[in-house]
Amino acid sequence: MKNKNSFFDTLSQVLGKVSVKLSGNIYINAIKDGMLAYMPFAFIASIFLIIAFFPVPAFTDFITNITGLETAVWQGKLALVNDASLGIGGLLVLLSISRSLADKLKINGMQVSLTAVVAFMLLVPFGSQEGLKFIDVTYLGAQTIFLSILISIVTAKVYQFIDNKGIKIKMPAAVPPAVSAPFESIIPSFVVITIFWVLRLVIDAFGGGSALAIFNTVLGIPLQAVGGSLPGVIIVKMFSQLLWFFGIHGDSIVNGVMTPIFQVLQDANKTVSMAGGVPTNIICQSFWDSFASIGIIGSIIAIVLIAKSKRYKEMKKIAGVPYIFNVGEPTLFGIPLMMNVIYFIPFILSNVASIVISYIAFALNLVPVCTGLAQVPWTTPLIISGYLTTGSIAGSILQIVCLVAVVLIWLPFVRVADHQLVKEEAELELQYQTKEADKEVE
Repeated sequence: MKNKNSFFDTLSQVLGKVSVKLSGNIYINAIKDGMLAYMPFAFIASIFLIIAFFPVPAFTDFITNITGLETAVWQGKLALVNDASLGIGGLLVLLSISRSLADKLKINGMQVSLTAVVAFMLLVPFGSQEGLKFIDVTYLGAQTIFLSILISIVTAKVYQFIDNKGIKIKMPAAVPPAVSAPFESIIPSFVVITIFWVLRLVIDAFGGGSALAIFNTVLGIPLQAVGGSLPGVIIVKMFSQLLWFFGIHGDSIVNGVMTPIFQVLQDANKTVSMAGGVPTNIICQSFWDSFASIGIIGSIIAIVLIAKSKRYKEMKKIAGVPYIFNVGEPTLFGIPLMMNVIYFIPFILSNVASIVISYIAFALNLVPVCTGLAQVPWTTPLIISGYLTTGSIAGSILQIVCLVAVVLIWLPFVRVADHQLVKEEAELELQYQTKEADKEVE
């Protein structure tokens, strides 16, 4: 037992150090904050896309009849919200991450964001037709998220370097900050813009193409290949659960790194679905939110099924409702699951089981791959989220299958822990009765 405790103490210390470094990393935090700012638009667009492409023909026919418009026409009108939000997702992420990073670096957030936009647009190919210039909005969408992150970081760091060196136009002290700040940003912004302008010239000189295509070839595609693979997502989830086990907010740590990857894969599925095709990215944001994180819910259901101890009986009253909305903190801290050696195995492996079962079901075409049209919040109850994200009742059935599997994983461990609690409560009750009896004798 001593060796086991020593192992967990050592592992806790190692993960604690890793967590401190990751949670204190301003770049990861800026990416996380920027992606969080982007999420509401993804959710809003999903509402309109769910209505536009609701997977029930009778509903589609009903809307077509009451509007008097062709199906493709009214669907296109609803999809305008998607075009105006996720259609420029890369640009939105660029603005939010560059602003967040600038604030953390304590430099002019407004000017850094605007400078980042100019730098971004310098790398976007412009087309021309009949004397008119235009931009292909494809280069502004979610597929440019990785490039947007890189531009945000480079812009902020170059700006900070020049600003810290004091290389700027200095205005008299009497000039209000709102007036002097734009002038002080001219030189840092000029340097940043010049760097990206030169980069654009280099790209054009070596055969043209686009920075997006080059970046995706060098880094974007490999990242998606790793993050979009079964081994990759299992490793990420296990690392997140390890952090949670030792009281560290695992999701907060990994989401800053993984959300951009999952979001690009999600957007690719959405684009294919809107075109009437069949999406192929099994791993995406919807998979992560709705199928990869079912494991911990099994703990409270197992407790509901077999709990005999007073403590667990009270816990199931408290935790039941939050778990409907995938909120696991009541049992995480109330049982507690974290730092509880008995629950180490199910805590780590139950989510892995959910991931593997779901992946196999999608890979074998037993369940349609997540369409990307509906990006529901992670708090959306099971069954509902399964249906909305896949557009099929098979998605809901898959969630039920995963839930049964993780409950079976949790049951033997809950039984052991509950049995220990029953014994402890009986001993405490006996001690209490003995004390009361002694008082009566006195």
